[in-house]
Amino acid sequence: MAEYTRALIYGKDILVVGDLNCNLLKTTQEAEALRDMCCSLNLVQLIDKLTRVTLQSSSLIDVIMTSSESTLIVKSGVEEVNISDHFLVSCELNLKKPKLKPTYINARSFKDYDRNQFVMDLAQIPWHENFSIDDVNEKLSSFNGHFLSILEKHAPVKSMKIRYRRCPFMSKEIKELMKNRDKLHKLARRTKMTTDWENYRVCRQAVKKALRESEKKYVQNEFHKNLNRSSMWKFIKNCLPRKESTELKYSRNITELVEEFNSFFTTVGIKASESATALLTKYNLPTIDLPVPAQIPVSDQFHFHPVSCSDVQQITMSFSSNKAPGLDKVPMSIIKDALPCILPALTDIVNCSLLTSEYPTLWKMAEVVPLLKDGDHEIADNNRPVSLLIAVSKICERVVLNQLTDYMSQRKRYTEHQSGNRKLHSTETLKFFITDQILQSIDRKEVTGLVLIHLSKAFDSIDHSILLVKLQTIGVSKSVLAWFKSYLSGRSQIVRIGSTLSETCIITRGVPQGSILGPALFNIYINDLPNVPKESSLESYLDDSKIYLAFPIQDIETAAFKLTQDMKRITAWCCINSLLVNPKKPKLLLLGTDFHITVLGEKIIPIQTVKDLGMTLDSTLTYDKHIVDTVSKCITELCQINR
Repeated sequence: MAEYTRALIYGKDILVVGDLNCNLLKTTQEAEALRDMCCSLNLVQLIDKLTRVTLQSSSLIDVIMTSSESTLIVKSGVEEVNISDHFLVSCELNLKKPKLKPTYINARSFKDYDRNQFVMDLAQIPWHENFSIDDVNEKLSSFNGHFLSILEKHAPVKSMKIRYRRCPFMSKEIKELMKNRDKLHKLARRTKMTTDWENYRVCRQAVKKALRESEKKYVQNEFHKNLNRSSMWKFIKNCLPRKESTELKYSRNITELVEEFNSFFTTVGIKASESATALLTKYNLPTIDLPVPAQIPVSDQFHFHPVSCSDVQQITMSFSSNKAPGLDKVPMSIIKDALPCILPALTDIVNCSLLTSEYPTLWKMAEVVPLLKDGDHEIADNNRPVSLLIAVSKICERVVLNQLTDYMSQRKRYTEHQSGNRKLHSTETLKFFITDQILQSIDRKEVTGLVLIHLSKAFDSIDHSILLVKLQTIGVSKSVLAWFKSYLSGRSQIVRIGSTLSETCIITRGVPQGSILGPALFNIYINDLPNVPKESSLESYLDDSKIYLAFPIQDIETAAFKLTQDMKRITAWCCINSLLVNPKKPKLLLLGTDFHITVLGEKIIPIQTVKDLGMTLDSTLTYDKHIVDTVSKCITELCQINR
């Protein structure tokens, strides 16, 4: 019904076909109810003849219903084909083959790009003049004016037609062989001679063999090129068969759609925060105090320190060169090419930002591209917003992250119960730790209750004022706090679908999506969460958290009460911190026996298996299902690679 309503709202043609097992030739109550439903849904039933005839009965139970009889249907009827006890119902649709318009995007053209000439032109710019400018926004504006004017000469922004990627191992010789194969096929079909068919088969086998050998050689060469682990696995992933990615076509006005998407993406965090606040009063949740900033001596506070040109160079070269650029269409590869000329000016901008506690306004603008997760691509909630930030801004963010991480690690400001975005910690180390804790409880003849907690839109709903208080709590100085306030405030974004851009929308909540600092700031935001439960222990990997409690089997009722109370406290903490716990999403796994807890009025019943951080946990910790699923997936993908 939801899909029907959506199609109706968007003015789409509706066609319902099937065996409803309701005889429409009779005036029964069931048949009348079906007719009334069709009338209320604006559907016309097209079939008016018998569709099933047996020795005992004759009935019309196979139907074709449509909302657009006059425009969609050419003709319909019943074909008396004896392939089953049902006749074939059919309809001819008035459909035109869509003429697909080419898709264009605005991107830099590197067709005539010459790196050496580009660097020579940059070397003529008096970059030292930027050093005398005090305001970081003016400094960046002057830098961009020079840099972009030179880049526009060598790699101008053009409207470019999107073309499909060519097969990387398809050679000219193979293409000629394929053309010859197709000619032989046409000849064999025309003459129907045995010799022509044999010639075609021989050529077809030659094409298959050539393709296999060419692909094998290409894969071997790429493996030797991609020696580091991440690039190797990325290449393996590209070798595996994927669902065919069809180009998304929109039936609605694109200009209206980008505005709708932008409005949704910029308000989803606000709505989640409002829902969290409403839960506090609805369920009378306990009061949880927010951490009060401690009086940390100035000498022990976190202060920025200037960076050298070599620091900026090392950071810049560490970035991947193939990431999508931001609104200025300047990829990181161009920054790397230009680095010999612009390094002092770039370092000066970064240091000016840190010392003046001002984050440049131009770096606060993001371009968002919707990436379909599942379902109807014209519904904003079915899309993941991929935020593209200006490449140079990430250099400044990395400088800040490195200094902040060093301070947090040296002063041990991070909680030990957070595994996300920390050195020597990962989803694997967290899974090993939790498994070890559960196994220890089993050795003590105890059972363990494990609750997985789901936060809705956690990164989008962070309250900036609360985040700034928590930054104070970990010991950042006033000047650093002012920099983070500037970094978080005044942000905006536009949404792009194809070459259509939305108007600008202001972002008032959340950590910047696609940023370097985002995950670290989220960690700081929930740094005090592990202190909230009183009876159970809490562990997190970014926004994926879980609590667990080991207890003797005879104390199962007491344990259920303790877990319920801790979940109330955690939910209250989340609501106070503008984070929404979805009461229908927590998963409860009991490793031992059967019981349940209650979260916001919802009964959470233990399940036998649950997927956590990519691993399937089972109540007996045998990992049988995880192993079977993994082996099956590996065998399938190895067969596909070896095909």
